[in-house]
Amino acid sequence: MEGSADKPPAEAGGKSKMMIIAVVVVAILVVAAIGAALLMSGGEDEEKVLVVATIDGNPESLDPAVDYETVGGEIIQNVYETLMFYDGASAATLKPMLCTAVPTVANGLITDDGYTYTYNLREGVMFHDGNEMTSEDVFYSFARALRLNDPHGPVWMVGELLIPDYYDYDAGEYLASGEMDPATGVPMDAIYEHIWMKDDYTVQFNLTVAFPGWNYVITFGVGSIISKAFVEANGGMTEDGYTYMFNHMCGTGAFYLEEFVSDTRFVMTKHEDYWQGEANLDKVIIMQVPDPNTRLLMIKSGEADVASIPRTLRATLDTDANIRIIEGLPTFNIDFIGLNQNIKQNATEAPNTNVPADFFTDRNVRLAFAHAMNASLLIETQFNGAGIQPNGAIPKGLFGYDEDIPVYTHDLDLVKSYLENATFVKDNVTTNWLDEGFGLDIFYNTGNTVRQTACEMFKDGLEAANPDKISITVKGVEWATYLELRKGGAMPVLFLGWAPDYADPNNYMQPFYHSAGTYAATTSYVNHTVDALIEEAAAELDPEERATLYSELSMILYEECVHIWTVQATNFHVERVTLEGYTFNPMYSGMYYYPMDK
Repeated sequence: MEGSADKPPAEAGGKSKMMIIAVVVVAILVVAAIGAALLMSGGEDEEKVLVVATIDGNPESLDPAVDYETVGGEIIQNVYETLMFYDGASAATLKPMLCTAVPTVANGLITDDGYTYTYNLREGVMFHDGNEMTSEDVFYSFARALRLNDPHGPVWMVGELLIPDYYDYDAGEYLASGEMDPATGVPMDAIYEHIWMKDDYTVQFNLTVAFPGWNYVITFGVGSIISKAFVEANGGMTEDGYTYMFNHMCGTGAFYLEEFVSDTRFVMTKHEDYWQGEANLDKVIIMQVPDPNTRLLMIKSGEADVASIPRTLRATLDTDANIRIIEGLPTFNIDFIGLNQNIKQNATEAPNTNVPADFFTDRNVRLAFAHAMNASLLIETQFNGAGIQPNGAIPKGLFGYDEDIPVYTHDLDLVKSYLENATFVKDNVTTNWLDEGFGLDIFYNTGNTVRQTACEMFKDGLEAANPDKISITVKGVEWATYLELRKGGAMPVLFLGWAPDYADPNNYMQPFYHSAGTYAATTSYVNHTVDALIEEAAAELDPEERATLYSELSMILYEECVHIWTVQATNFHVERVTLEGYTFNPMYSGMYYYPMDK
């Protein structure tokens, strides 16, 4: 899953008086906005309101069938619920949520040699619209995701395990009437065959692949259970219905979405009929505050209970007895640079890009770019050394990681050598990209100064190879714009982070390298040998054989150099000491608010 701000960025010190005044003015405006939100709910004195100051922008969507990034993911995680959820801080142990028991072979809920999973649902669980959850809602939630079959969304992880020949199906399309074209998306017949409503409170999934991580797959947001009645009352599986669910929600979670103001805030209010009992907090307000100095003022003054703070500012927090820092815990999040092998020229957004669409199909070009990035310096300066340079898609600590795979070193001589070996014909004469030079626009999401700094380091490393002829332009755009450019293929180079959907190497290999994967599609990478190995490794049940397959894949992909892996960092969480109940789990999408109190 994409992260807009999976690690807090670092900032340089030394602000002018004018900058300080500007920060104070912004802080006053933000505080005023918080006060307005509190007044709407009856006043701060009457309610427990948790305020979060974050750099994140707008979500891709608030629909679990569509959203595949961390901004929307955090809201989905707290408004909706899945059949199971992670137990506290454990990334390996699941607990039952909307079902009564996690299926295992021992309890008889996994049968047919791992192909059949049965879930007994809790009775009396109420949606935010007042309807009771039944097996019909579970079926409907998965069916609407599979019917839409968004190629940029998360449904692939369900579809490839559940539906035969899943990758033969296209995305769902609409007829002129707005109805879903029955010839597109995953057909209902296939869905009915593989998801059975045994009775009102029993659902059975009949897998196509006996994948041992199935329980973890549907614990991701795409497995969120939505009120069928709510969706059907607002358009159902039509264009209008999916559009409505972009920013409307109806789940069973401890909070419901009260308000979403674009570029400003989310307000979640506790669900008074929640099946586990009411939350301790009455409201959660997540404020979008791009400036890190404003966020710092908010957390120190108590206007925010939690804030995204740059690691390099931690010295100002260490002396504050009202601040608690939770850090150093391992994550499975990784930052990367993707190289687009089929650039859709976009003169409006990328006017300085003058390379051909297939520029990155040349492996020499990709390797030159890999050795231009100084990952070690990025980790030292932006993460205070609290991270490692990944050697591939599989993060350290996860099954399938192979420490013998090399990393790309920062080496200007190699940059020059690879660009010199990247030859092409111009005006009937063979030349190379080192001598000819080129221009590129590279992007980061506004407010994320870690990615901004990474872009600037990348620029320095490339331009140093031929300062007179290589020109890199660094541009910041809003998160929603960034995602649209990524989807449309207009960005030559992608700077992004990946947070796992489920703790298995397939969740890294498939999205990045399978030709039907989210990022393989974005970067136009197609390698059918790699596809076959990914599918074989995902289905292999013997751990030793599976580990060998992932080592083989990792070495092939190191040599292919499709992506440049920059950092796997540890966590860094800043909160007021009055906050209670925060738990870090590397599998969470942001924070899980139900256990929290103040």
